[in-house]
Amino acid sequence: MGLVLGNYNSLWLSGVCRPSGFGATVKCAPKLPVERPKTMLRALTIRNFAIIDHAELELEAGFGVVTGETGAGKSILVDALALLMGARADASVVAQQQDKAELSAHFELDGDSPAAEWLQSNAMAETDETVLIRRSIQASGGSRAWINGHPATASQLQDLGKHLVEIHGQHAHQRLSKSDYQRGLLDSQCPATVKEAVIHAHRVWREAKLALEQFEADLGDPAQLELLTFHVEELTRLALTAGEYEQLEADQERLQRQDEIQSALSLASACLDRDDEPNARGLIAHAAAALAPITDLDPRLANVATLLDDASIALSEAASEIDQLASTPEADPQALADINQRLSVALDLSRKHHVKPNELPHLTESLRQRLEKMKDQDHQRERLTTTISEAERDWRQAAERLSAARQKAAKALAAEAIEALKTLGMGHASLTIDVQKHAERQPSPLGLDDVEILFSANPGQSPQKLSKVASGGELSRIGLALMLALGEPSQPVTRIFDEVDAGIGGETAHAVGQFLKAVGQACPNRSQALCVTHLAQVAARADQHFQVTKSLSDHTDVSIQRLSPKERPGEIARMLGDAQSAKSLAHARELIAQTD
Repeated sequence: MGLVLGNYNSLWLSGVCRPSGFGATVKCAPKLPVERPKTMLRALTIRNFAIIDHAELELEAGFGVVTGETGAGKSILVDALALLMGARADASVVAQQQDKAELSAHFELDGDSPAAEWLQSNAMAETDETVLIRRSIQASGGSRAWINGHPATASQLQDLGKHLVEIHGQHAHQRLSKSDYQRGLLDSQCPATVKEAVIHAHRVWREAKLALEQFEADLGDPAQLELLTFHVEELTRLALTAGEYEQLEADQERLQRQDEIQSALSLASACLDRDDEPNARGLIAHAAAALAPITDLDPRLANVATLLDDASIALSEAASEIDQLASTPEADPQALADINQRLSVALDLSRKHHVKPNELPHLTESLRQRLEKMKDQDHQRERLTTTISEAERDWRQAAERLSAARQKAAKALAAEAIEALKTLGMGHASLTIDVQKHAERQPSPLGLDDVEILFSANPGQSPQKLSKVASGGELSRIGLALMLALGEPSQPVTRIFDEVDAGIGGETAHAVGQFLKAVGQACPNRSQALCVTHLAQVAARADQHFQVTKSLSDHTDVSIQRLSPKERPGEIARMLGDAQSAKSLAHARELIAQTD
């Protein structure tokens, strides 16, 4: 979901028209494509939301308006759509005496639209042509959301929402007075590679600075070097190798249980080959001898005889191995003492360094490398300092290129904005984009420049900061002019304008109405814009007109209805001042006729 000017390229729609001199005539830019993927809001349903009990809107392509008395709840529709696009939910939006508010929006898509691709990649696509988003806000707190029936997070709503809707709010033009925002507008007109080069160069410089800071922190005072040297020497004396600790533990247990081992070997040898009593080898030999005369009488007997022969061979090999083990000289008691001592040192060092004993070899190598770096600290510091200097040089070169691109873009954007202001009834306005370069500025991802939009509404007056000289109505028109001047959109979306025409009237209102209609009709049957407005000149240009009315009885009730062609003049006459006046009705019909 975008906000006004939030996607800096968003309002130069495919086919939306650039201003062509003063007045209300706007011509389509032929260089832009006629067709683009369709992303269109088809239905919006609201239940128990704020002062709306139940409302359903069915929308079509083109330009739609929402009108009604002040306070009737027109902007509540925009608030509901914002929540469906992932805005933060608050329990206060639930209608009084209700458990929850329920919102849903149905969009029609083309299969190759970014929204359809997002649905496919997130395994939420039921078809390639539609998406249904639902959200439920509990009065007790919390909310739940679904995309095509799949549970979704607010973050997922936001990710999908930016491919579906841009909301341009009635107060968002106030952001135009902020320098950082103005720099963002200008940067949207600079080559992406130039901006990315500055960001990348700053990241490299920052990492180099952190490396030097870490190096200095590791060094600490000279006592740190002395202590590290002692630790490395201590670990090197032990010289424990990988896997050695486990082997030492195994050897320790074997040596400690030598008597048990010898006793077991003697018993096993006697069982296999004792002379005075029956033994395993002898018994198997007797069994084989008993079967030998009859093995040719039954193949199964021959198989048994073979098994006995194999067993006899295996027992002979086992007996030989036992004899060898039993004849091995007794272990030197000193060997066990050495192992115990080595294990004791390893355990002490592991506790000292807070590692497991088998991790000591890795620790030894790690501390040795760190010691080598510290001993070579002068060379290391010089290398790191050189890296920082080279990174800063690269950043300044990239920042200089960005500054030059900003200077060029500032002239072009200001010229386009001035032409757009003429179309919006400000033929004598002056607008410049001042780019102040600070050559000695420390590296940052924003480059070297401060950016300020300067404006003058009247001839003979020098341009000044917007925050000082622009009225609310002028600020709205400047915002719309920048929308016209900012360039081609990156993706198709439904545009929602929430009273962006505030503070505008007269002939300017006609021009604004034509601009908003052009947004909605940029691509026939494929573009869509919806404007909450209080201007009759804007409402008269609508392809579809929704009226919001509020009634007061035992509770507040808001209803929304789509006006028929016969009903529209009455509402527009009301907006002109008097719905019952014959002159207002005639004027309303004249406005509608002029825009058909």
